[in-house]
Amino acid sequence: MIDFDAIVLNPCENIFSIACKFIYAATKPEAPPFVARGVYSSGPIDVVMQDETIFSDQQTSLGIRLRDFVIPPDRGDVVEIIEPTHPAYGMRYWIGDSDLDGQGGAMLMLRTKEPQ
Repeated sequence: MIDFDAIVLNPCENIFSIACKFIYAATKPEAPPFVARGVYSSGPIDVVMQDETIFSDQQTSLGIRLRDFVIPPDRGDVVEIIEPTHPAYGMRYWIGDSDLDGQGGAMLMLRTKEPQ
C-alpha cells in the first residue's frame, strides 16, 4: 500500500509549511496549546449573487497532517500564525470547517471572526 502521507504530504510540508499554535477552545478547552505546522493559503473569492452583483471575500485555509496531532483541531478551535517571517504572523483565526482529505490530511477553513 502506498503511504500518501509519507510520500507527498510530509515533503510538501517540509517545503511550504509554517509554524502555528493550535488552541483547543472548542474541542478540548482544558488541553494546552499545541505547536505544529501547516500549509497556509489565502486568496480572494468572488460570488455572483442572484441580482448579478458580486460578493467578494477572502478564503483562508491551512492544510495539516493529522499524524502531527494527538487531538485533531476542529470547528471553533483557534489557530495562531507564529512563523515570524510569514506575512500573517500574529494573526488569530477560528476554524470554521475541517475537511478530511482521505489521505492523512485535513483542510482547515479559517475565519477571522469568532464563531457565535
